[in-house]
Amino acid sequence: MLGLQLVSMSLIFYAIFICAVLGVSVIVYISSRSPATNKAPIDGLVLGERQKNSKGYTSVVDKTKFLGAIGVCSTDLRPAGTVIVEGEPLDVVTEGSFVKHGDIVKIINVDGSRILVRQI
Repeated sequence: MLGLQLVSMSLIFYAIFICAVLGVSVIVYISSRSPATNKAPIDGLVLGERQKNSKGYTSVVDKTKFLGAIGVCSTDLRPAGTVIVEGEPLDVVTEGSFVKHGDIVKIINVDGSRILVRQI
């Protein structure tokens, strides 16, 4: 009985060892570069196209035109909320203070999609 268990454990060990060697071999093969084309075999699986702003791809709408503009709070800012500036609703954040609905604020900083306002 003990001999059978040792044989089955050694077979499991050899199977794991062979799988590990094959896995490392596959990884080395995929990551190696072909000298003729100087490209890795995995490069065919990777998307090479880039989405550039010059071609019209943007992740954030540019709101820098509102820098210095004055707006009216359409919600309470605690410290985030909505402000109406030039007829357009904007999601904004205050410097940390709470501002009530209807108060006047000025946009003091625009950083990507984050618009910082200060009460006036």
